[in-house]
Amino acid sequence: MARTYRFVVGVGEAGMRLDRYLVRRLPRTLSRAAIQRAIHHGRVTIGGKQVRANDRLKKEDVVSATMDQLGAKARHLDLQPEAIPLEIVYEDDQALVVNKPAGLVVHPAPGHWSGTLVNAVLWHLIGDTKQFPKMVCVPDVPRAGIVHRLDKDTSGLLIVAKTELAHRSLSRQLKSRTLNRTYLALVKGHVPFEEGAIDAAIGRHQVRRKEMTVRYLGGREAVTRYRVLKRLTIGDTKQIPQLVCVPALTRLPFPYTLLEVKLQTGRTHQIRVHMAHLGHPVLGDVVYGSHPQRFWSELGIQRQLLHAAAIRFQHPTRNAPVELTAPLPQDMACWLPGVSGHAAD
Repeated sequence: MARTYRFVVGVGEAGMRLDRYLVRRLPRTLSRAAIQRAIHHGRVTIGGKQVRANDRLKKEDVVSATMDQLGAKARHLDLQPEAIPLEIVYEDDQALVVNKPAGLVVHPAPGHWSGTLVNAVLWHLIGDTKQFPKMVCVPDVPRAGIVHRLDKDTSGLLIVAKTELAHRSLSRQLKSRTLNRTYLALVKGHVPFEEGAIDAAIGRHQVRRKEMTVRYLGGREAVTRYRVLKRLTIGDTKQIPQLVCVPALTRLPFPYTLLEVKLQTGRTHQIRVHMAHLGHPVLGDVVYGSHPQRFWSELGIQRQLLHAAAIRFQHPTRNAPVELTAPLPQDMACWLPGVSGHAAD
């Protein structure tokens, strides 16, 4: 049930962002994400005019917000199919597995309401609803079928459930840790041990709220296992062909390591946070590493070099394992002369 709230901006509230103001004034059951979705869909006005989440308030502005009492869920967004190419690795009547390219956001969110993997999947599944409005409908699957996520700039395999039964099954497997995901990562420096495990709880950074960090108090359990596949020295980069992703005569100014990484848990930014905590941040990671974007751009590296290379799950209805792999994208493979692009067995 929806309810409309009206507020008058006071002297001490002038200059605040609209979304932050509403977080303070609306009931705590309404998350900031729900408030931002309401703003995006025109359910929030100032003086009767539609607004944006980052609009700054003025003294005596009249803010009106029509909100669901418990907040609108992400599955209730007005998702639109978009003709975005997908690299499909596996598909049947229950599930779809895609090889997500770096740079593609998985699910619509503030700042990325379109052009996402979900929009692309909907186009693949149901086509253009504007052209055939009576012949298709958006499948009623929780979170648009997304079972797990990858960061925008992480490439690799991602499962999408096509039915509610598949979503329940795959979500259970994810929770019970029987849905296995293997990543390949290029990290700074030579990791000293051949293999190891990082057991360090992760939580949101107390100051930089968009970032995660290791938190022994207030964090959630997080375990990452890794194995060294190859250590490369500064001289190794001389062997690299002059491909598109590597500028001519470029070589990294430090040694680096190719790791196979397996998640025992699935926290936000888990691999990136844990590798930085270990002292070996992922190459190209400007959030958790020590180098700015300009440093990496001059080397031809435009994102964190992390790839979801393999996945294994039990088929939701056929009681058989499904194992899939995806080769390294070129922007990672070009730093690895003579190394296979698949995760090791």
